[in-house]
Amino acid sequence: MANILVTLRENQYGDILDEESFAALCDLGTTVCETDLPRDQEEPFLDALKRNKAEIVLTCWGSPKLTLPVYQANPQLKYMCHAAGTVRPYVDRECIEAGLLVTNWGTVIARSVAEGALMMILSCLRRTTPIQFEIHQRKGWHPKGLQHEGLFHQRVGLVGLGVIAQQLVRLLAPFECEISAYSPHCPDEVFKRLGVTRETSLKGLFRNNRIISVHASNVPANHHIINAEVLGCLKDGGSLVNTSRGAVINTDDLVTELKKERIWAALDVFEEEPLPEDSPLRGLEHCLLIPHMAGPTPDRRVDMGTLAVENIARYLRGEDPTFRVTVEKYDLIT
Repeated sequence: MANILVTLRENQYGDILDEESFAALCDLGTTVCETDLPRDQEEPFLDALKRNKAEIVLTCWGSPKLTLPVYQANPQLKYMCHAAGTVRPYVDRECIEAGLLVTNWGTVIARSVAEGALMMILSCLRRTTPIQFEIHQRKGWHPKGLQHEGLFHQRVGLVGLGVIAQQLVRLLAPFECEISAYSPHCPDEVFKRLGVTRETSLKGLFRNNRIISVHASNVPANHHIINAEVLGCLKDGGSLVNTSRGAVINTDDLVTELKKERIWAALDVFEEEPLPEDSPLRGLEHCLLIPHMAGPTPDRRVDMGTLAVENIARYLRGEDPTFRVTVEKYDLIT
């Protein structure tokens, strides 16, 4: 029987790890739950791993980071099963280089985030923010001169064509949109399979599409790639949606464009989170703000726990778990 250490927070039981998944996990080995390990201290995590002789550690949002010294002090640890997406805040790259098996949620939440992106696109087109301002704050009815539009037969551009963007392509199918993407590292086969046109430049993507949905990873090369020069290529009345990471967009440049009331935006992620009270994005009627909750929605977080338990079972059967995070993937994923 394997020794499994679970570092989920108390409030993550029931949605991420429901009763059925937790029971299945306990059947796989000696399972110990540590719900209050501090994120910013190595010693308690090191002690918990050593004390429980953990071969497997299950982590998620809020778990402590597995640093190289902690890993080296626990040679019995073989597998870190991360129930969420990005792993950089939770494990040192050097641990993977040293042989630690790491997996994450892979594609399991992609459809949920894509659903959030679709909602945000529709909200931009239907001008949800100024309508809500008019009804709730000004006690009015229809904002004067406001023209809204629909999604059918629109031209949609995707910044990145990863798993979430691919799910969005599928959700857009009923709207018969013409879709293109700027994604230098994505194989031609993926473009062909999805019926998506490849754009060779970011400026070209913004110039040729009325709706832009951002799905770029948070790597140094993508920092502020959407700036004043790129935003200026988006046609008047165009919409920009971001469900990836805030640092991909230069916030100051976007604020300047939004104040002109030339384009529309819907943002789920920001360069600084939580959004500061004095953020210039607040109060802009051409911008829908969402507090980093495009997905997965609470009712679908159970998918995260189900996948994690399935992957641990695969590992214990001697099979390869799905969605392994290699060093190469570590460097690329958000």
